[in-house]
Amino acid sequence: MMPSKHATICLVTLTLLALLSGCTLAGTPRRSLAELRSALLEHDGERAVRYIDVDSIVDSMARDTFEKMEKKADNPLYAAGLLAGRQAAALAMPAVKGLLRKELKAAIASSGESGYFHDIERSSVWYLNIAVTDETAMVTPKGKSDFAFRMAKTKEGYWRIVEIIRK
Repeated sequence: MMPSKHATICLVTLTLLALLSGCTLAGTPRRSLAELRSALLEHDGERAVRYIDVDSIVDSMARDTFEKMEKKADNPLYAAGLLAGRQAAALAMPAVKGLLRKELKAAIASSGESGYFHDIERSSVWYLNIAVTDETAMVTPKGKSDFAFRMAKTKEGYWRIVEIIRK
């Protein structure tokens, strides 16, 4: 027996609603990114940094930088200098993270003269490919891009950007 036309339309409508709500419901990376976008547009630095893990981002950027430099270390003196640099960076990291967090909040709270907010106004969380695996998500812009970022789910149920990946 074939379902009626009305039943088919209802089924398709319910399926579409389920798909759309699954992408925007609380507890999804896309929802957290939408909340981040709203906080940025409202110049609410405190709320925005809820979705940005500055400490993890700085740690991963420092790690990646030193790993790239270590691959180029072709003599013992250069390798020793890198080791000393890594140790000095580790000592300075708490202060660097605090300053970056403060500057990030100030930039978000600013009037947007830098032009970034114009790009955020035009952006959409629907323009992102989001692949979720357990408690992490890889986010890449659709189309050609030279970056991606990783998000992690918090104990509170929302998602935070924890790593920026340059391709």
